[in-house]
Amino acid sequence: MQVPMRMEGFEHLVHKAATEIQAEIIQLIQSSRSGAGKVSVPPGKVSVPPEWQDQTETVEVFKLQSSSQEWTVVSSKFSITMPHVTITKILRIQNQWLWEKYVQEKSRINQKNDGGVNEMELFHGTRTNTPEKIYNSEEGFDMRYSSQGMWGMANYFAVNASYSAMYAYASISLLGGSSQKTIFLAKVLTGDSYECAPDKTLRMPPQKLGGSTSSEVQLKQVHYDSVNGYTRGSQVYMTYSNNRAYPAYLISYV
Repeated sequence: MQVPMRMEGFEHLVHKAATEIQAEIIQLIQSSRSGAGKVSVPPGKVSVPPEWQDQTETVEVFKLQSSSQEWTVVSSKFSITMPHVTITKILRIQNQWLWEKYVQEKSRINQKNDGGVNEMELFHGTRTNTPEKIYNSEEGFDMRYSSQGMWGMANYFAVNASYSAMYAYASISLLGGSSQKTIFLAKVLTGDSYECAPDKTLRMPPQKLGGSTSSEVQLKQVHYDSVNGYTRGSQVYMTYSNNRAYPAYLISYV
């Protein structure tokens, strides 16, 4: 003979579990909506620029829409000294590894100079080096591959795109048309920059007299953060540390 059994409490447990699952689902939906279009930053990581999109790989590139405000800002800087060419593509570079190193360097310069970071957006041409070797690497701009320039061995950046265009990377056209050229628009930490005439013997910025004047960092021997000078119609800035520049955009044009 079977005896009917009432599983007292079982229905209550099922209802409780369903309620908890529903609450978690709602929370996930709300989180995804509030974070739409943003890159999630794991604990301990630095925050990323607000225009960055979601990415699953350490390095990803995103093509800007020509109708976007971001395109307008980047193309306007380029066109000031390059009005007679046509921009065909602008890529936003999202290299989380390089960005983290750059932000850490920015913090150190900020402490050293009591806030004098002087971040600038400057242009850079890669000559015969493919741009991907820079934006999809662990070092980014690497002065070890630079030639002996007017201000020594350094990473060179220009205020005017027309200067960097002289060193633009040119892709070979397979159809016999005009080759497409590319240059970077980079974020550069110029800090306390030393202006001087060309000096091919430079290996680092000159040493400051009197040591550090920062309230946070007390050092007897410190150097300027970059060097700058004027050549070929543009002010140029040289950094002697790879971490002081980030390849933000890659501009292609014909």
